[in-house]
Amino acid sequence: MNKIFKPSIIAMAVSSVALTAFPTVAEETDAKYDVYGIIALQAHYRDYENSPSLTGFQTNNESRIGFRGSKQFQNFGPKFIWQIEGGYVDPSYSDHTASGGFGERDTFVGFEDFDSFGQFRLGRVLTPLYEVVDWPGANPGLGDVWDWGGLIGGAKFQDRSSNTVRWDSPEWGGLTLDVAYGRTKAAATGSDEGWWQGAAAHYKVGPIQFDAAYEINRNTAESFQDGTLDPDAHDPSTKDTFNRIWDNNTYLIGVQGWFENGISFFAQYRIQDAKVTEGVDNGREEKQNAMTSGLMYNTGDWQFKVGYTKNFELEVNGEKVADSADDIISAQAMYFVDPSAVLYVRARDVTMGGNTVDSGNAGMTYDRWKSDSFNEVSVGVEYYF
Repeated sequence: MNKIFKPSIIAMAVSSVALTAFPTVAEETDAKYDVYGIIALQAHYRDYENSPSLTGFQTNNESRIGFRGSKQFQNFGPKFIWQIEGGYVDPSYSDHTASGGFGERDTFVGFEDFDSFGQFRLGRVLTPLYEVVDWPGANPGLGDVWDWGGLIGGAKFQDRSSNTVRWDSPEWGGLTLDVAYGRTKAAATGSDEGWWQGAAAHYKVGPIQFDAAYEINRNTAESFQDGTLDPDAHDPSTKDTFNRIWDNNTYLIGVQGWFENGISFFAQYRIQDAKVTEGVDNGREEKQNAMTSGLMYNTGDWQFKVGYTKNFELEVNGEKVADSADDIISAQAMYFVDPSAVLYVRARDVTMGGNTVDSGNAGMTYDRWKSDSFNEVSVGVEYYF
């Protein structure tokens, strides 16, 4: 439910000065400006398995607001589009920081004409693969494993990426395509020379949609310090820093369905591989596959949903790393208090495997980041405008 954005008195004053300075500018009667967003707050109680200091009540604030518009230029056929979006994510957990600055979410300029070429955008947008990872794959509450979880080295995919150019096709008999290319955040700040490219295809026939996506990430830098697996091989007090470069490939296939009896579903499977191309343990190969699924039932103003996701065990040079798998089972009941607002209750069981891997230095290991296992019960509200 978008509302027309009304410029402030200051903005109107600036506009009047601009029009006075450039009297040949045409009156922008066909320009559109919208304000949109979501007020989203979740309150939950978590019981951590190995981190009692983190157990307790927490909140998760994902409210966000954006401005978007379009303009049909007088002497150019495609429509000009733009968007600036910011949001606030509450730093509820250890090592998390607030990250909701203006423009930190989808922020771009572009052109569109869905009667011909489709849409081009330049700026900060979701990658084609991540768009289906995020929705429907990570809901309800499956993101800890399906989204940012896992143990594979390098970068299995980007999510919302700056320095991106993306093309979305028009629909061709139920088929749509998305193609994008970009530099990574680390490359933009000079930390490495990383870049990525990806594509997705979606084909809808009746109530069923088939999805396929692929993303490559190249030149991802990693720095780490060894722990000690074999005290006889190395001095446990040694804390040298080691470096290497990764290349990653990620493939996704999925299916979604929506039926008139209120039932809908989704299922996705992801294949991921990574290889060290430079630095410590050059030639090292890792693989880790993952899956996610969900079943939903709508009846009246109620929606009931269950989901399950799993990261399978990591493989390093063909050998499985024991106890490295993760999974989540989640159930949610949602009530539509308004066409634009919901209340919900959710319960999750999040089981995380080990996070220690062989570093590639003889007899040495190190830990990659992974959340602790926990159980959670939460309630939340979301209002869209």
